Amino acid sequence: MIIRSIRQTSPGVYEITPDAGSAFFLRAEYLRSVSEERLVPVAGGLGENDSLFVGPGDLDCGMDGVFSDEETGDILHAAVVYAVENAAMTYLSRAEHCRSSLSLKLIKKGMDRDDVSQALDHLESVGFLDDYRFAGAWLRTRYVNHAEGRTKLSAELRSRGVEPHAVKKALDDFFADHSQSGLCRRAVKKYLCTHENPGEEKMFAALIRLGFTYGQIKEAVESQRNA
Repeated sequence: MIIRSIRQTSPGVYEITPDAGSAFFLRAEYLRSVSEERLVPVAGGLGENDSLFVGPGDLDCGMDGVFSDEETGDILHAAVVYAVENAAMTYLSRAEHCRSSLSLKLIKKGMDRDDVSQALDHLESVGFLDDYRFAGAWLRTRYVNHAEGRTKLSAELRSRGVEPHAVKKALDDFFADHSQSGLCRRAVKKYLCTHENPGEEKMFAALIRLGFTYGQIKEAVESQRNA
């Protein structure tokens, strides 16, 4: 490959126009063997109709803008990973995602697992992808229409592939703002409103499945009776 021209579009991102084929973009971070400093046009440049200002025999791999087949493969690979990054950003621009769910979506689109992993590593490093932030957003949305205990919420987040440390931190923060006993009272009230003459045993079993402890349920039931 010969780079005819190159333009930096943002820090670390380049638009490359090769001697043959269409221009493409890449992020230098995704290069494995070619250094960012090597991304320069061919020495002497290309003339009109792609004629070289220098003789073809003078173009040796290693010269400015001239790359071996192996180096070309590395450059094209970096361009593919950057395309994966852009696809991931399309999803993230619509809604928060955890890494696991976003990875699955990209792989289902036919993208290579290793390329996806490399792109998501970058997005995590710059803060565009964050399991903790996703978990917090999910909990706030869930709270609107559901009253559930920590155990159930933790299981729901883990089932979505959220990293355990992010689940714990998000739940700690969520329950710093929302009382577990208050949520349990809300769940008891909702259950009583939707079940005519409910048996206590069945009610306790249903609320335990919602992630509340026996003690929390007992306290909430007594509170409801005394209201």
